[in-house]
Amino acid sequence: MKRLLVITADDFGFSTERNKGVMEAFNNGAVKSASLLLNCTGTVSGVESARNTGLTLGLHLNLTEGKPVRHKYKTLTSSDGIFHGMLGLREALDKGEIDSTEIKAEIDSQIKYYEELVGEKPAYVDGHQHIHLHPVVAPIFAKILSRYDIAVTRLPIEINLSSKAWLKQDPKLFDKLLLFLKEAKFSMPVLQQNQIKTSTCFTGLSTMGNFMTIERLQANILEAFEAAEQKHQSMAVSCELMTHPGHPTPLHYGGFSWGTDDFGNSEDRVHELQVLSSVDMKNFYRAHNIELVTHREL
Repeated sequence: MKRLLVITADDFGFSTERNKGVMEAFNNGAVKSASLLLNCTGTVSGVESARNTGLTLGLHLNLTEGKPVRHKYKTLTSSDGIFHGMLGLREALDKGEIDSTEIKAEIDSQIKYYEELVGEKPAYVDGHQHIHLHPVVAPIFAKILSRYDIAVTRLPIEINLSSKAWLKQDPKLFDKLLLFLKEAKFSMPVLQQNQIKTSTCFTGLSTMGNFMTIERLQANILEAFEAAEQKHQSMAVSCELMTHPGHPTPLHYGGFSWGTDDFGNSEDRVHELQVLSSVDMKNFYRAHNIELVTHREL
């Protein structure tokens, strides 16, 4: 059985520093796909740096941070025109405070803006902070993707997430990851009903930043493939690995126009770049019959 691994660099376009790191990872053979944010200071430069390189771009749909790409909204943003944040939007969605027509308008606007910048429709669309899988957003998201004939997204269901002991060093992060996992499981039938494809399995929630080590990454990838192979009788099994390589973005600029946060500024971005680009990982892929591919092969 073939093992196909899609390694995705998230938050491409966040800043020139992030773009530089993602392109280094691509040139090192460490990633083949990158998810593009459209409302950041590095969006346009990211598109230009990837043009004609072979890096597969997708849309990193963003409804949680920064400003909408075109429209002004009454419910999807605060009074100053800024998205409500990862938890703020989810709370508002859960309370029924967000107008669904505004969600539709922003998803539609981001797909159209992506096409204008890149010159083609996204090879795939996933969600910044996995917002595409919130129970309110997922049905809207899936129908719009079907309308645009975009057939691939991310389903971040990482097996045995609760058993990753290192995650419990950061209880707040651990709770967020469990929330993402819950939403993904809820949304799986919605994606299937709309013929939206995903990789057979997924990993990466438990190996972000300094939680990523060569040993953990290799163990997680093998664990995901082996579990999927037991369930699926097919010629090939695919796995998506979510990553965030880059260089630190200075706190006072970049990102969503007003600057970055600790995640964007962290040296963890370089750490991921180094682990992903290591000889150990390349040898690991060869030893375990793992072929690195893009979302176009899913």
